Formats: sequence, structure tokens, C-alpha cells
Amino acid sequence: MNAQSLGISQRRFIVSAGFIAAALSLTPRQSFGAEQNLVAGARASGAKAKIAIQALRGNVSALIGSGGNIAVLPGSDGKLIVDSGYLSSREKIAAALDGISRDPVKNLVNTHWHFDHTDGNEWMHSAGATIMAHENTKKHLSTTTRVDDWDFTFPPLPVAAIPTKITGAEKTLHLNGATVALKYYDPARTDGDISIYFTEADVLHTGDTWWNGYYPFVDYSTGGSITGMIKAAEANLAMVTDKTIIFQGTARLAAKPK
Repeated sequence: MNAQSLGISQRRFIVSAGFIAAALSLTPRQSFGAEQNLVAGARASGAKAKIAIQALRGNVSALIGSGGNIAVLPGSDGKLIVDSGYLSSREKIAAALDGISRDPVKNLVNTHWHFDHTDGNEWMHSAGATIMAHENTKKHLSTTTRVDDWDFTFPPLPVAAIPTKITGAEKTLHLNGATVALKYYDPARTDGDISIYFTEADVLHTGDTWWNGYYPFVDYSTGGSITGMIKAAEANLAMVTDKTIIFQGTARLAAKPK
């Protein structure tokens, strides 16, 4: 079965095959059969997802399996979390966080506004997290936002789910004995993408500016462009060495360097 026989555009085919099959663990047949329910289907998948914990380096871990990949830095200052996954995975994500440490959740950073990275914002805020993001991410989460390629209009998130701290072009955090550098890409996949670099651990979270093994979905509806994605890829390459662990926001992680 191909894109033409299903009556969808090539770009829509890429969105469905890449975003659904890779990022959301649904099959292309499921996504093609009910494209108008792409978002609902993705969220429903979170209830059945299994959350794997992958230790990276320097006390940084990854939670993989529901929505966007989540980074976790525990410690005496409370957990720093990057992205919040699906709300439907709350119990499993919470259990995985407790499996890493019993430190409370204190800080949450959103790499961008997309629902698979922000649906859990409200419950993480209720658990104690202050939410941080770029101002454009806050804008999209605070207002009605349409994504044409998903044929879906997102209502504003509840007030408790909205970021209250803005990163600006660059911001450095000092938490749990680690230096964490946040940097705005300029418009890339969306107009609010930021990277998170765990300096001492040499772990770079690229958000969804890099997809491992899949053609990336570019959200033209909220300021993304292929030119911006190319520039983001160049920025990522300029930041890393052959020792850096690169942690992308969607799909499988790259192999950990030896």
C-alpha cells in the first residue's frame, strides 16, 4: 500500500509514517486509517506504553516509551526533567521517576510545544515542578493552535501547565552539582525549539531538531521550516564531539559511545 493509493499527499505520508510509526509507536495502517484521530490515537497509545529507563552519563537518565523521550537529572535540588510525555502515561512515568530516585520533581523544561512533549506538564507542576520554556512555546501552549498536517486544533492548556519561566536565547542552570545549558535554535522544527546540554556529562538533548533514522516532520504551522532544521542540525554538529551522547526527543536513542 502506498501514499497515492490512500489518496494523501507525499508530505502527509511522511508525517503519518514518520511521526506516528516512529514517535508514537502506532503502525502506518492505524494512522492512515484515521488521520483525523492522529492526536487522539497517539495520546491513547500512552496508556499502554512501557517506560524504559536508560542510564546515560553523569547521573543523567532517559525515560523512553511514551511520547517524547524524557531526560532526568536527580539530586538534592530536586529532579530536573526535560519534557513531560503523555498525560495517559502519568502513573508509569511517575513510577519510573521514583525508580531513579526519591528526589521530588522541582524543574521541568519543555524543548518545544508539541503535545507528546508537554501533555504531562500539568501533573508535573502539581508534583512541584516549575516549568521553563522558550516564549514561543509558552505562546502556543497558552492559545488555540492549529497544526494543519495533523488536521487538529489544540485548545490552550490549563494555567498550571503553562511555563512560567522563559529561557530567552540562552540560559544556564546550576542544579544537582551539574551545569545545564539551554539554547534557542531560532525557528527550526517549530519557532520555539531549544537544546539542553548537560555540560559535565557531555549529554546533548536536541529536542525534535534531530530524528534518528527517520525523515523529520517539520511543523510549518507554528514557524518551522526545512531551512531552520538544517541550521539546527549544523548547530548540533558544532556542539558535539565523538564522545557526546546525543539524546533526541523522538524515536529511538542513538547507541551510547563506549
